[in-house]
Amino acid sequence: MFGPHPFAAAMSKDQIVSLIPEYLAMSQAFPYLRAGSQKDLVFAAMHTNRDLPRHVELTSVVANFICWDETGGHSRVLRAGNAALPDILATEQFHSNLFRKDASRLLGGAVKPNYSPTTKRYLHSLYAGLSSKDPVVRCAYMVAFELHAAEMIQSLSATVVETFDVEADDLEYFRVHVGGEDPAEKYHEEMTSRLVGEIVPADSSSRFFDEFGGTASSGAGICSQGFPSKAMVPRSATMAAVIVVL
Repeated sequence: MFGPHPFAAAMSKDQIVSLIPEYLAMSQAFPYLRAGSQKDLVFAAMHTNRDLPRHVELTSVVANFICWDETGGHSRVLRAGNAALPDILATEQFHSNLFRKDASRLLGGAVKPNYSPTTKRYLHSLYAGLSSKDPVVRCAYMVAFELHAAEMIQSLSATVVETFDVEADDLEYFRVHVGGEDPAEKYHEEMTSRLVGEIVPADSSSRFFDEFGGTASSGAGICSQGFPSKAMVPRSATMAAVIVVL
């Protein structure tokens, strides 16, 4: 999408220590924002006494799955079937809590999220896009976030492994997303990219890419603040996942 990602640059332990609370804040907030973004859409339908359009159903089914996955439900049911459903109350399997546990192990102490002014501005902007009543805008934000997240997690995993001299599969957060034999992140990318073909008409492709590029740059930009990175340029290999359906 935009590469190389800032997290792919060589970083000192001190730099990683400073970014971890910000990253934890974003990881913690995301499923709540993603779930909450749907309320404005259904309230709009209620206010006008209209049926929900299919584009709302499409973005909502993807959003609800991502929230289910981010809060640990998907992996539990994959491992143990429906019998695992009562275990979703063990919230240590929330992905943000997996990251918190791994970070605490690496840093040798408790880690708390830091909702800095910059992080709060980004999350407010993300919520506005994810809750937009314009399906093109909403779809662009969903796809851009997932594609950026895939690169961000992959880059951070490689940098943490190199800086702390650990194995990625020894860190559960990274193993869940990009490790193992069948990492989930590639399916997140495919799922959200398919939304484009379902939602974005051909005559709106330019507007979609304008929104997509803006929010993708915003996501990469917040990651670059205070950290070394090369110039951010479009990465055609990742963009192809979106272009191919338009």
